[in-house]
Amino acid sequence: MDMDAVRGKNAHDQLIQNFEQLNIDILVGTQMVVKGLDFENVDLVGILDADGILSFADFRVNERAYQLMEQVSGRAGRKHGKGKVLVQTSQPGHPVLRQVQQHDYEGLYNDEIAKREQFFYPPFSRIIKLTFKNKIRDVVHDAAMLFTNALSNRYKEYITGPAEPVINRLRNQYLMEVLLKLPRNAKVLEQCKKDILYQIALLHQEPRYKSVVVIPDVDGI
Repeated sequence: MDMDAVRGKNAHDQLIQNFEQLNIDILVGTQMVVKGLDFENVDLVGILDADGILSFADFRVNERAYQLMEQVSGRAGRKHGKGKVLVQTSQPGHPVLRQVQQHDYEGLYNDEIAKREQFFYPPFSRIIKLTFKNKIRDVVHDAAMLFTNALSNRYKEYITGPAEPVINRLRNQYLMEVLLKLPRNAKVLEQCKKDILYQIALLHQEPRYKSVVVIPDVDGI
């Protein structure tokens, strides 16, 4: 079950029906399998490559990994007692895997809230992520650097980057990212938004950077 397999109008419902009617013994899928499905006869769930989920480059990685694994674990044994969940991992001692095993949401919260306070991530800050896109790698690198230097006059202590994301090219566009972690102050946030729009306008006045796309994302989920 993935986006390619269920593109047709009734493909998703047909696949679910076949699985519920035991015409299919094993269902392999992406995160689509996790949400909103309740199968009567499932008593075994496997989570493949948990390391990939746990190593994603995002400050919410542990929260999201816990949520995903807790949800998919709930697919096993919902009707007839306990089921079994097998997790493929090279780091079985990872705290999140222990918390999933013990259904310890409170422990996850306590660990995460302390780390976020230490490193000034939400809910202790407001985040603006700026993504720069262009077909020419040198152009997007230079544009991101120029933009960051301009913002540094006022926001230097709040800026991380610019840097290439893990996936640095998408649909033939090279990517760069800049992260601003701002105090939880409405005036500071609004002023920063205005400064970003102003700097985007200035950037596009330069012929070399006119085609650079700049996408601001405030408190992105």
